[in-house]
Amino acid sequence: MNGLKILGAIAGATLSLAAIMGATTETATAFTLGGHLDGAEFDVLGLDIPWAAESRIGRIGDHEINIHDSTNSAQNRVQADYDNWVSGEAVDFSLVFDSIANTLTYTVDDVVVSKTEVFEDNFSDLYIRTSARKDDTSIVVNNLFLDDASTLSPLSIADSSSASCSGGVGCGYVDADYLHIADIVGDFTLTGQSTMTWGAIKPNNSNLAYQIKLVEGIDVPEPASISLFSLGLAGLLVAGKRRQ
Repeated sequence: MNGLKILGAIAGATLSLAAIMGATTETATAFTLGGHLDGAEFDVLGLDIPWAAESRIGRIGDHEINIHDSTNSAQNRVQADYDNWVSGEAVDFSLVFDSIANTLTYTVDDVVVSKTEVFEDNFSDLYIRTSARKDDTSIVVNNLFLDDASTLSPLSIADSSSASCSGGVGCGYVDADYLHIADIVGDFTLTGQSTMTWGAIKPNNSNLAYQIKLVEGIDVPEPASISLFSLGLAGLLVAGKRRQ
């Protein structure tokens, strides 16, 4: 077999394998729903949460929207003021992860905060936490859609995260609700709505809030071009031995 035929055979084998891998990618399993946890159950997991996006009815004189790291220190937090919450009215939000730009972008209504220098390659899991810690308050995060590298278009998430407090006894940390979204692939866009509801007195100091907590994924890089070429060449060597 001359050089041109060898190169042609390698290219053919490589393209065939690429087509198979491409088909596998298109039919890759989309993200999954992992159920619900309360605050105590979530803590038992002992997860490392490198980043989170948060909305809340804020502390007096403090911000209401932010992206923060595990330390929640001012140096690693981006934030914005937002005081347009209306009891019982839904507010749109989106969270976008761009691994090329190393950026998380969080939009609530028309307010945008963006955190650069986010060096995780990917995030495999999201935990959407809702909490209502004052009597006669509630919150729901729903109408969720997620688009990641395994989907061809945004897919609806047929679940929600919600919390409420009533009965005059007050509510605490463990009363929160965590909705777990798992098996996320690559860059993603999450959209949804939050609805906060309260009675005669509007709560403050984060007593009505939600967070989107991000768990870093495990990435095992393998350059596709090298792998395809190597497999194609291996196939030719085997075929050559058989002819001999």
